[in-house]
Amino acid sequence: MKHALGALFLPALLSCAASGTAERSSGDLIGLDSFALAARYGTPSSYQHQGEYLQLNYGSAAADCQVIVLVDQQQRVAGWASAGRSCPAR
Repeated sequence: MKHALGALFLPALLSCAASGTAERSSGDLIGLDSFALAARYGTPSSYQHQGEYLQLNYGSAAADCQVIVLVDQQQRVAGWASAGRSCPAR
């Protein structure tokens, strides 16, 4: 079931990153290396492999903010998405 959800979620997340949905602002994570990401968000609550990407999950539904980040093999952020009312505006 996890792989089926990941297969549906991964293309949507990558298309958002490719289409420029993430604005160029302080909230833009694209291109950050994994060390800068860890300094900003700490330890992810969970992770899973999505093909050649590593999906890092931060936050929770209970906190009303979830941030999902895809890290490529060079340990750079390739895509990200956030959901919840408590998340900072993009």
